Amino acid sequence: MSKMRAILTAVILSITTTAAFAGNAAAGSYNGVCESSNGGEVCLYNTTNFTGAVYDTLYSKSEYTGTYYGTNTPIDNTVSSTWNRDPDTLVTFYGMPNYTGGAIGQAGGYKHSWEFMGFNNVFSSHCFESNPSCPN
Repeated sequence: MSKMRAILTAVILSITTTAAFAGNAAAGSYNGVCESSNGGEVCLYNTTNFTGAVYDTLYSKSEYTGTYYGTNTPIDNTVSSTWNRDPDTLVTFYGMPNYTGGAIGQAGGYKHSWEFMGFNNVFSSHCFESNPSCPN
């Protein structure tokens, strides 16, 4: 009985360890979770209080063609608040695709509710300062 318990414990531990590593491998862009790992994501919300539908990405986006995670709500011109989870990199948001139009930067690690700053529902692209393709 004791040997069977040891085998069962080893199997459970193996499954638990495998599941833990699989969970970490899945972390990253567009999973519905605003994360600071892998350099840090920028997270776009369609509400002013950093809740509700979220679009999370590790990458600059020259055009918002997608939807918020798990919804059919388009991102383009619907962003009300953002959270820059990359502690070291400025993200610039643009009012037009291809990093054009009015622009405003958000420092690393900060959250902004754009409705109260006059920029509610106007963004169409964003660029991480570390991206050489971004205008400076």
